[in-house]
Amino acid sequence: MSASQSLDVSSPHARGAFALAPGARQSLHYALFAALVFGCAYGGLWLTAFTGRVAVIWVANAVVCAVMLKSDRRAFWPLMLIATLAAIAGSAAFGDAPSDAILLALCNSVEIALMVLLLRRAAGPVLDRATPQLLWTFFALAIGPAPMASALLGAAEQSLIRGQAFWPVAVHWYLGDAFGLLVLLPPLLTARLRDFRAMVSVSQLPGTMLALSGLAAAVIVNLIFRHYPLAYLFFPAVLLLTFTRGFAGGTLGTLVADAYLLLPALAGHGEIIPANPMRDQVMVILGFAAVLSFTVVLTGTALAHRRRLERGLGLALERAEEAVEEAVVARDAAERANRSKSMFLANMSHELRTPLNAVIGFSEVMKSEMFGPLGHTNYVEYSGLIHEAGSHLLDLINDVLDMSKIEAGKFEIEKKLIDVVPVVEDCLRLMQERAHAGAVRLLREVPSDPFMLFVDRRAFKQILLNLLSNAVKFTPRDGTVTVTLRRDLARRCCVLTVRDTGVGIPTEAISRLGNPFVQARGDVAIAHEGTGLGLALVRALSRMHDGIMRIESDLGAGTVVTVELPLGVAVERAA
Repeated sequence: MSASQSLDVSSPHARGAFALAPGARQSLHYALFAALVFGCAYGGLWLTAFTGRVAVIWVANAVVCAVMLKSDRRAFWPLMLIATLAAIAGSAAFGDAPSDAILLALCNSVEIALMVLLLRRAAGPVLDRATPQLLWTFFALAIGPAPMASALLGAAEQSLIRGQAFWPVAVHWYLGDAFGLLVLLPPLLTARLRDFRAMVSVSQLPGTMLALSGLAAAVIVNLIFRHYPLAYLFFPAVLLLTFTRGFAGGTLGTLVADAYLLLPALAGHGEIIPANPMRDQVMVILGFAAVLSFTVVLTGTALAHRRRLERGLGLALERAEEAVEEAVVARDAAERANRSKSMFLANMSHELRTPLNAVIGFSEVMKSEMFGPLGHTNYVEYSGLIHEAGSHLLDLINDVLDMSKIEAGKFEIEKKLIDVVPVVEDCLRLMQERAHAGAVRLLREVPSDPFMLFVDRRAFKQILLNLLSNAVKFTPRDGTVTVTLRRDLARRCCVLTVRDTGVGIPTEAISRLGNPFVQARGDVAIAHEGTGLGLALVRALSRMHDGIMRIESDLGAGTVVTVELPLGVAVERAA
């Protein structure tokens, strides 16, 4: 039995057919409820008359309480009104005077209101499980104020109008209502139809039959030894059903035991519990039924609580295992991050020292005028080297700062509709000197007409410069680097491609490129210094434009890096 199979009276499954519904369905539910209350009231009066005006057990109040507790809180007053009117109708149909029927129904309504309101108050916002506090509240109400208030009011009415003795009527009324609440309300609240269906399912049927055999044995023993007080044998049989099949099993066992003991007494064959007169027999049997019902609810609640704890422990263990796995993953990530940081610091320290040493060394030569006055031709070459080293140093610092801004979310772009053809030409001019120094030819496949794109000009220029710088750096002498710019209207994007005939990239290393501080050029990387930030910046800036970067390469045959940036709506229409 699951944890929800307890004193649950507010979940959507528990509300059942009596939850508020729109239109005709709601009216049908109210009509069925009225018919049920009418039948219970009329039947209770008939049973009282059949047993000689003995207050045996009053079923109607328990049924009404169960329905109201299982219904939405907003249905309290409509259901209370319907129950009161149906009880009045049942009493009138049985033959009670209208005034008696109204007063008696109102007395029962007081009992119902006390039970429902106080039980809901004790349970809090949601009656979702049979907690010990809720159980004790229920039994305290069922034994004490609820039936007592109804009994006192009913006895006063009978005494004043009919002239009956006050205390006998009050005692009989109290016992009938209290037994009705104690015997019937717990199974009505706790048992679920789905639980009874589960008991006879293929997987549970063998265990159910085994548990029912104990109940059958108790019935057989009581039948054989009819004149002996052996009703206590029902206790272990019902408890076995409760342990194995939860509230549904305990309810079934209780009903069988109660029917076996009560029906013969009502029919005048009360030898099972030898007590006379009939009222005493019925009271003893109902007391036995109330204790049995209390035991079933208490046991079922304890089992449900234990299962909830087991499930909670299981979930806690699962969460602990997941936390351990997450901790291991976090530790590995931290170790990788630490290694990346160490590699970055080692790489950057070398990268920054190299141009700084050149700047400082050549400037010292010029300052000391080692080759004579500053007009010497060597100084012209040295000043060029100083400029080249300073520019390289500036590029390194800019890359690091830009990557830091991007990762911190501080890098802002301002998209505008611009013609990117002049930007491409400007980048090619800036790279021309470096390409010429390495004997690399720069080729272009760029439209002659304006190519309008909605981008940040500086970011677009930085993307292309980084791609060209990488391509030129890793392309051997007499190689080529080709820049292609075109529209892909089918995919609604601008395609910027930089193709080189360089050393290429190993297949297994392509997936790692684009991450900060990662290089994958093998031994060639030793001859070409760099931080590994170029492609990382390209990828990050492309994503900031809602674009993508792709790398395709064959080792020894060259590399193609493609950046796709979305076209704006206005650009598509213009195209």
